Amino acid sequence: MGWSLSQKNHNPVVNNHDTALEEKQQDDQIIELKKISFFKKTKPRDVDLDIFWKTWETMEANYLYNDKLKAKDQVYGATKGLVKSLGDPYTVFMTPEENKKFAESMNGAFEGIGAEIAIKEDQLTVVAPLKGSPAEKAGLRAGDIIYKIDDEVSHDLTIEEAILKIRGPKDKKVTLTVIRKDLNKPLDVVIVRDKIVVNSVEWEMKDDIAYIQISQFGTNVVKEFHEAVSEILLKSPNGIIIDLRNNGGGLLEASIKILSDFLKEEVVVKTKGRKFGDTGDRITGRDGAFLTTPLIVLVNEGSASASEIFAGAIQDYERGLILGEKTFGKGSVQNLIDFPDGSSLKVTIAEWLTPKGRSIHKKGIHPDKVVTMTEVDFEDNQDPVLDEAIKLMNTDEMKALIENKEEVEAITTSTQSLDNKAKKVDSENTDEK
Repeated sequence: MGWSLSQKNHNPVVNNHDTALEEKQQDDQIIELKKISFFKKTKPRDVDLDIFWKTWETMEANYLYNDKLKAKDQVYGATKGLVKSLGDPYTVFMTPEENKKFAESMNGAFEGIGAEIAIKEDQLTVVAPLKGSPAEKAGLRAGDIIYKIDDEVSHDLTIEEAILKIRGPKDKKVTLTVIRKDLNKPLDVVIVRDKIVVNSVEWEMKDDIAYIQISQFGTNVVKEFHEAVSEILLKSPNGIIIDLRNNGGGLLEASIKILSDFLKEEVVVKTKGRKFGDTGDRITGRDGAFLTTPLIVLVNEGSASASEIFAGAIQDYERGLILGEKTFGKGSVQNLIDFPDGSSLKVTIAEWLTPKGRSIHKKGIHPDKVVTMTEVDFEDNQDPVLDEAIKLMNTDEMKALIENKEEVEAITTSTQSLDNKAKKVDSENTDEK
């Protein structure tokens, strides 16, 4: 759900998944107690763990409800606390039950509401509802802050815990109380769960322009995209619009392979990590179907991870126009490491940077031209972003926006600097008062 996992194998137990909704089956969910020395005091790297073992022993000796003292749950709880202390919402320990929810959506179907979520600024946030999903039909929006799940406050829930509470069997309802910008009070969104089938690619011709929607960079997206390309080439389009709005990410490799149709043998993403193998450049292929076809990419705050890599590469090489709203800002790389009992650790190992070295994480990709959708647009089923893309295609304004982006960025930076100075003066004046 909005999580992006790296494609590198560090050892045989690392799985190459990206993004997040779901299901990895593990039958053995039991820790064999004889294999764990619970009362052995260990001091790895000079860390004194006495307080942990003393707490364990004290609970064993004094806790009233001793039937609740279950070694497996205590080990998992302690491990979760250890990982949570990092303050990184993307580095998470998952129990076998949570871990088995993790792969299904990338391979086809699952039952739930069909939305990607993440922790943003310490709040459980909707990255994007999947196209055609119950979440989208019920009115859930990218950027919605999930305040409650069925009357239970979501504060302090991990993403995995939230997923377990939101997902459920088909035809069962879940009520999400959300806080939405521009609304004065919380909004209850009642969603009827259903079987979610993810269709990654849809396309149609808008006059002589090919309009391609990519809902996620899942396991089937490259195959679906190239099937669409075969048909689109027969139409001889005069422009391509790639719609990545509400695309919460997916497989890095899938994003790169689709970028290869627009950029030839270019570095499209840089990774920066601590270890050898976690730092390096990723390059597109040699052959592309649309290397010179005019291109516009649509993004919004629901565009995350692999979508931001796609948009960032197109923008850095001035290959096309980025149109819409600032993206989500998910640019860290995770590896999923499975443990023998069925649990796993999803750990941040690197950051993604655009070809020019711009950080994506918590910053996002700023469009070359900002076009937003209002509440009225949603209600009236209007799409001013797509309308603007069609209007701009192959115009002098489109070319100027692409070529003048560095100048625009410099002006924006200068303006921000002036704003910051003004705020500082105001602050000083306030202090004086």
